[in-house]
Amino acid sequence: MNRQELLQDWYVRYRLIFNKRYTIKQKDRFLKSLSADILPFRKDIKLDIFKINEKDKSEYKNLYVGNVKKADTIFCTYYDTPAARFSPYHFFDVENRKRSITKTILFSSILYIIVGLLFTLFVAIPIFQAKETGKTWFVLCILIYILYFYFLNKITRGWPKKNNVIQNTSSILLLLNCIASFRSERLAFAFVDAGCTNNAGLKKVMHDSHAKILMLDSVGAEKPLYLVNPKSGQYSAIKQGGQEDSLALKNERLVYIISGDKKDNQFVLSRNDLKKKKLNESNMKNAFTFLEQVARRKSK
Repeated sequence: MNRQELLQDWYVRYRLIFNKRYTIKQKDRFLKSLSADILPFRKDIKLDIFKINEKDKSEYKNLYVGNVKKADTIFCTYYDTPAARFSPYHFFDVENRKRSITKTILFSSILYIIVGLLFTLFVAIPIFQAKETGKTWFVLCILIYILYFYFLNKITRGWPKKNNVIQNTSSILLLLNCIASFRSERLAFAFVDAGCTNNAGLKKVMHDSHAKILMLDSVGAEKPLYLVNPKSGQYSAIKQGGQEDSLALKNERLVYIISGDKKDNQFVLSRNDLKKKKLNESNMKNAFTFLEQVARRKSK
């Protein structure tokens, strides 16, 4: 299988088969597939399982390629996918992310409960009052309630977003291509957990390493490609053929490569942008070229 066929295979697999990475089982299936795809190119794969603190019941999982503790540069992206929401995606704003998901869950739950109450008042109560426990409608009503509470439990935890090709499958595909193309002891790769929630995976990488981190986020959107330093607010456009990465290699350790709209002091992707099912091939190529320039310096 040549490189183009391999890229197409990854695109189909992670867009359609492992497109949802929201639950623990979905994440584990993805990580297993990802490891199998990387293994033909690299053997130095490590799965890091950790908790934020001892009292935390949640476990997080990062997958590393190369030695993140010895590398001086890490190409990184998050692999988890978000819950459905009604608002645009604001890069770097964790609190906005939490508020948006909470509002969506609250609205969906209230609407769902109202539907359940209406069903109870106008359908279930008349059936139950008839006291015909053996009738088909009685049994069907019980089954509907079982399904109702099953889905209510799902909704209150957040409904997984189905189409995630932009956020953040596009960045995963780019990172896979980089792993297959670049090799240097000074360069490592990281697929981190909780990028759609509290950034626990990214924080773990930054704690365990002193390397410069280039974080990829939604690089395949139909919007301009930027190199952004979220802490200082500095940014520059990444154009065709890449560019000098002076911003990326100076000052702050963490720099993002994103595709989005610059609005006031924020970078944003609208809901329509996030719904796109095709990658911006120009952005994917330009981002790869830019990372190739960085990787080439590491190999010298």
